[in-house]
Amino acid sequence: MNQFPEGSKISRYETLKQVEKSRGVTPPELLNAPKLSWQHTDSWNAYTSLREHTYLELESYMRLTQSELDWWEVTAIMELAKHKV
Repeated sequence: MNQFPEGSKISRYETLKQVEKSRGVTPPELLNAPKLSWQHTDSWNAYTSLREHTYLELESYMRLTQSELDWWEVTAIMELAKHKV
């Protein structure tokens, strides 16, 4: 859902959120999407914000956003990036 369709600069998720905002109705894809607990919000935001998933990119992201990711969050992001399509 967070992939960028070919030629698009915004993700499928962002597109669906725009549809929800403009129509006032939540698309079924958003209703059925898995929900993350609040404990995973920071790491998910970092993962979806980065195009490249390297330690240098993560370090830059944390510096720019002034967010501090725990070691397990960095590890999870790097592991998840291995499976990115």
